[in-house]
Amino acid sequence: MKTQNISFPSEGLKISAVLHLPARTKPPCIIASHGLLSSKESEKYIALGERVSREGMALLRYDFRGCGESEGTLEESTVTARISDLGSAIQFVESHPDLGNRIGLLGSSLGGYVSLMKASTVKEVRAVVLWSTPFHLDGIESKKDAEGMPPLSKAFMKDLKKHRLLPLLPRVSNCLVIHGDTDELVPVDQAWEIFNHLGAQKEIHVIEGADHRLTDPAHRQRAMDLSVTWFKKFL
Repeated sequence: MKTQNISFPSEGLKISAVLHLPARTKPPCIIASHGLLSSKESEKYIALGERVSREGMALLRYDFRGCGESEGTLEESTVTARISDLGSAIQFVESHPDLGNRIGLLGSSLGGYVSLMKASTVKEVRAVVLWSTPFHLDGIESKKDAEGMPPLSKAFMKDLKKHRLLPLLPRVSNCLVIHGDTDELVPVDQAWEIFNHLGAQKEIHVIEGADHRLTDPAHRQRAMDLSVTWFKKFL
């Protein structure tokens, strides 16, 4: 098992990423997309990369533009732009000589929302796993205010109006939904809304007592166990 610090272009910007590679040839690859103001260096993505590679799969964790070590500004990092960044990550995986052609997507919070958007249009995506993912982004600004974070840009808020999951979800198959029943930012009923509208081959697991970030190590471990099992089944 090894890691590579890499980058790939997305609409003229350099996207920073880390690739976890297992000790096998042409492994399937999971692309992990972080939440609104998180990054690829989140403890849960690092731990997931290490776990996935031990299980014989690769994992690519990356920073959306304007986040972490990637180029761009947060003001540019709209949902539309993040969908493009994920598309560039998929293209990178497809062209990498050490990776196979079996691709899975995992996203947390807004990263899950973006993963669903992309999975609905890319047939090469064979499986999707969602952590703490919203069904809609209505009221996102007030939720951010409650967290004491800086306000979202006007461009971000205007762009939100272009995106709705509901008509896209039936096109997403092989999807696992994981959510905490005490999620303080995204109510668990939104997880059920996603689940109820997904295409065939789907499961939902509600983790009792888990918060939005899966802060408790036991909750995070449960989410990782479920995710690895799902990806091994479909990739």
